Amino acid sequence: MSPARARAAPPSDADRSVVDGYPSWPDKGEERDGYRLTVLTATLRAAVGEPVRVVHVVESTDAAHPLFVMGPKEVLGELVDGAPATDPVPQGQDALEPASYDGRVLPGPGVDAHYDVTEYVFDEPGTHTVQWAPGGRRSNVLTVEVG
Repeated sequence: MSPARARAAPPSDADRSVVDGYPSWPDKGEERDGYRLTVLTATLRAAVGEPVRVVHVVESTDAAHPLFVMGPKEVLGELVDGAPATDPVPQGQDALEPASYDGRVLPGPGVDAHYDVTEYVFDEPGTHTVQWAPGGRRSNVLTVEVG
């Protein structure tokens, strides 16, 4: 099976609608160490060669875990079909704190969706998965049917 082709993309109006649906998204990531990571998409079914856009949300579940809300920020540590699709988190860097950041930091609880949108194009039909796994944290797993 050939790997997906990936690229970062600016958010579209459709992506913003996906983010607006976050509160009712049925499959959020598990809370771990004060954060919950979730990946969302407008479509879980795509044609071969059709772009699948993935939106990223970090939720702080308590006041002790801040959010770096300015962005967009680079998506690190994303996996497609279990294989790395974006750059890993650099050694020694906190996975949710940008390496270079001069922006607003808010205390939790809260939600931050100011991350790049990743876009994948699958060259072969079948079931494909996308998971955001920066620095040992794990999001939910999106399962995309490509036909």
